[in-house]
Amino acid sequence: MADEVKIDKDAFNTRLSQFISVWKNDKRQSNDALFGGAGSIVVLMGKNEEIPTFHKNNTMHFWLLGYEFPATLMVFTLEALYIVTTAKKAKHLEPLKGGKIPVEILVRGKDAEQNAKHFEKCLDVIKGAGKKVGTIPKDTSTGPFADEWKKAFGDISKDVEEVDISVALSSAAFAVKDETELRSMRTASRACTGLLSEYFVEEMSSILDAEKKVTHKELADKIDKKLDDNKFFKNLKTKLPPDFDNSQLDYVYGPTVQSGGSYDLKQSASADNSTLHAGIIIAGLGLRYKSYCSMVARTFLVDPNSSQENNYKLLQNVQEMLIREARDGVIIKDLYNKALGVIKTKKPELEKHFAKTIGGGIGIEARDSTLLINAKNTRPLKGGMTLNFAPSFTDIENPEPQDKKSNTYSLFVSDTIRVKSRSEDAANFTSSAPLGLGAISFYFKEDEEEQTSPQKGKTKKDPKIGAVASSNVVKTKLRAERTKQINEGAEARRREHQKELAQKKQQQGLEQYTEATGDANGVTQKKFKKFESYKRDNQFPSRVAGLMIVVDVKASTIVLPIMGRPVPFHINTIKNASKE
Repeated sequence: MADEVKIDKDAFNTRLSQFISVWKNDKRQSNDALFGGAGSIVVLMGKNEEIPTFHKNNTMHFWLLGYEFPATLMVFTLEALYIVTTAKKAKHLEPLKGGKIPVEILVRGKDAEQNAKHFEKCLDVIKGAGKKVGTIPKDTSTGPFADEWKKAFGDISKDVEEVDISVALSSAAFAVKDETELRSMRTASRACTGLLSEYFVEEMSSILDAEKKVTHKELADKIDKKLDDNKFFKNLKTKLPPDFDNSQLDYVYGPTVQSGGSYDLKQSASADNSTLHAGIIIAGLGLRYKSYCSMVARTFLVDPNSSQENNYKLLQNVQEMLIREARDGVIIKDLYNKALGVIKTKKPELEKHFAKTIGGGIGIEARDSTLLINAKNTRPLKGGMTLNFAPSFTDIENPEPQDKKSNTYSLFVSDTIRVKSRSEDAANFTSSAPLGLGAISFYFKEDEEEQTSPQKGKTKKDPKIGAVASSNVVKTKLRAERTKQINEGAEARRREHQKELAQKKQQQGLEQYTEATGDANGVTQKKFKKFESYKRDNQFPSRVAGLMIVVDVKASTIVLPIMGRPVPFHINTIKNASKE
């Protein structure tokens, strides 16, 4: 361990005492329902893994110490904690002594006989604490130290009964977060949503707008490298705390970008070398900050049809319901079944496409397997738990495919939330990544204008141009910008009809914003309505680049060049205008 390692003594002793107290209460009040009657608990750490993974043993180290101590054994009893480790690591652990729960450190060295005695003492402690010992069945510890302990423990394995302590560790230690833990998770969440909403979306839209050929992996790599851009994080709209240090950020999921009909929604998924396809695009990432994780994922709809929009709205409703219903005391399987009930009621044909597991616990572990959100988990939620809700529909058949890569598609969203009390909705840490259809829908195709030959009256077709002509790709337009969905078929047939509709819509807008109403005395008074010209800079009309006065009819806005920059003025802010 490095010399700069500094363990928070107060946090260590507070958490250790809290853990032992829950354990004791389980014995006294719950008849060993949670800890299974274990009188001792063994947490073993082997050698460092080349690819770090988090299981309950790693998690216990980070929760208590803030660090992972390889080649270290912890034996917990209701009265004390025994730690077997090397002299170098013991130097950092010695200052932890003196708390409510005694801590005994057994230092290993080059003397094999002395090392064996340390293990023998731990075995005596385990036998003296009772016939049941709590272990972690999925423990993957390897290396000489781990092998030596497993061999020693094998000598008493017939004398004791091993019980799975995984759920107990989650419930008593990891699941419910204190304020320090929540602060780290909120920071990780803000960094996640910033990268997705303020970087990925802009990169994706510019690539599609310019019709560039960029692979999923290339785009994911650009997001990956952004982690080292300190200036980017300083300028995020979703402000990070003043002491934020992006060097403490690390990926736990992705970044992943998927499109073109092939989707892998597992946390182990990685971006492939397929080219980004303008259709259904799924992007997600997870970050760890000061040991604590957050995840977010969104599906982006590019020129979607009505079926895709309706299916996404249903998924959005499911996610919002999960967040709304995740309260203290709710049984996890009941929460999943409520989500399934929404689907059965509104679109039963999508039930077979709905994921069997739609998230899990999150914190030090990217996914706490004891808190999986599915139809089998009987664990109740508790206030202070943090979860990752990740519902999805997979392999839906597209009734109106635009090409061969659009025959099937998947929809996926993911948010990191905190469970609150029975009367409060959960807090969504990743809510700054918009979920609504208007925010995740992009429209690049203008309706095609008929090109008629002057001689034969037939439509000309340029063999050099594909199904979507390059002249039909315009600046990114969000769904929210469209004031009304007009009849695309009629508009494609007649350009004149388009002009009439635009004029009609403009007049309706003017009448709408000047609408008045009366008070109880019949006196006419103005009715205020909320208005907004643009949500992002890239929504400005392209003509503003020439620094000229631009009238944007769709946005009911006039853009004026002021001091070299385009400044929008919504029609509601203009009292009158004159032209000289």
